Amino acid sequence: MSAIISLTRIKSIFRSLRWQFVIAYLLIIIIAFTIVTASVIQLVGEYLFNQRVREEERIAAEIAQSIEEDMLQLNAVAMYEKALQVSMENDARVLVLNEYGVVQVDSQSLMNGHRLAILQTANVLSGSESDYGYYQAELSDRLLMTNTASAGTMTGIYARAIHDDDRLTGVLVYVSKAHDIYEGLMDVTKQISLILIAVFAVVGLFSVLIVRLFTHPVKELSAGIQQMSKGDFTARVRVRGKNEFSDLARAFNSMSSRMEALDRSRNQFVSNASHELKTPLSTMKILLQTILYQEVYDPEISREFLTDIDKEIDRLSAVISDLLTLVSIDSGEMRIKAAPLSLRDLIRDNVKRLIPLARERGIELEYLRYENIDVMGDMMKLNQVFYNLIDNAIKYTPRGGSVKVELIRQGKTAVAKVSDNGIGIPAEDQIHIFDRFYRVDKARSRETGGTGLGLSIVKQIVLLHSGSISVDSEENVGSAFTVELPIYQKQTGGKSA
Repeated sequence: MSAIISLTRIKSIFRSLRWQFVIAYLLIIIIAFTIVTASVIQLVGEYLFNQRVREEERIAAEIAQSIEEDMLQLNAVAMYEKALQVSMENDARVLVLNEYGVVQVDSQSLMNGHRLAILQTANVLSGSESDYGYYQAELSDRLLMTNTASAGTMTGIYARAIHDDDRLTGVLVYVSKAHDIYEGLMDVTKQISLILIAVFAVVGLFSVLIVRLFTHPVKELSAGIQQMSKGDFTARVRVRGKNEFSDLARAFNSMSSRMEALDRSRNQFVSNASHELKTPLSTMKILLQTILYQEVYDPEISREFLTDIDKEIDRLSAVISDLLTLVSIDSGEMRIKAAPLSLRDLIRDNVKRLIPLARERGIELEYLRYENIDVMGDMMKLNQVFYNLIDNAIKYTPRGGSVKVELIRQGKTAVAKVSDNGIGIPAEDQIHIFDRFYRVDKARSRETGGTGLGLSIVKQIVLLHSGSISVDSEENVGSAFTVELPIYQKQTGGKSA
């Protein structure tokens, strides 16, 4: 249930992240295009302005040079004719001021004799070579009006010094209608805006496609999570390319596979456990009914059946005990009471305990070679491991066979091997031999009293001791189970012995 809740939450997170990604991506595009548009318009405006300033600077410089001689001779008529000619050719207004800022010549003859007090002329009279400024033409300001300028239009004023050698003799003021710059800038702005809007539309379309391309795997993953949240663990998503999304898809498929295997294993476990518990109960029911409904009471038959019932109870108890052990291991409740112990003595004790059973079945049980090796482990749990392995070897070895046990040291690992020359395990069954309730020969296994859980418990106990277990077997030749455990090294003087 908690896994389903987690999957549902992951799905909602992916959905939220997807829309946040789309919105953030579109906002970034809008901000980027706004910045680009403003930058382009500013660059174009500066370019047009600088071009206009350079052009008017050239014209004013030519006029100032042409009237230098006339200014020295105070030839107002000549200066006026030149100013009027330039004014008509360039749709501008030309004024000539003396060194005190008083207008000597005006191409429109409106300000002759008036002092022209504006910033540009003041700067030039103060020592600057030239100055430039923009103003909005008003009806009340006669200076800013050119021949064709109307109220509200923009006017440019360029002031340039007139020299006699190094001495300032006057100031030339060139007044031009600059409104065309702004009109051109507005036209350029409109065109750029239209182009950028078109580009934005195309980029937006491609962005939507790209976003769909990126969010489609997330959408598929969300659908897979939704499918899993409904309990269907067969959900898989397609893996495309090699990127973060493909890594995520592989991780999801891997998780889905594990959950599917876990679900299948759980169902199989419940089915097998039910079967294992039902079989002895059914047997006991039949035996009890036979005793209860026999026409003539026969003490011998009753004793035989009650003995069988007792065996079935023991078998049922063994199954339940093994199930409880596995539940304890799976839930993490089983704790290892680790302490240094002699693995040689532990295995030897188990061999001694099982020698009578081996002799009863006509099997030779030998402890071939053993070294004095200490391990850190739980004595009761490890007793269960080796008792089970040796007991299994005896059970599945025919009369006249042999079971051999040996313990050797390999580096920092203790290697214990239990081998027999019994019936062996087919190759196709060896990979499942440690699965729960798995039996190679179910009928024969039940005859020997096995629950199908012993080897699974053995493996879990070995893993809890940081060890490993493996099997090497050949059918009708024999089997060898190998357990490897880390050797415990005693500490002497702060160093390992």
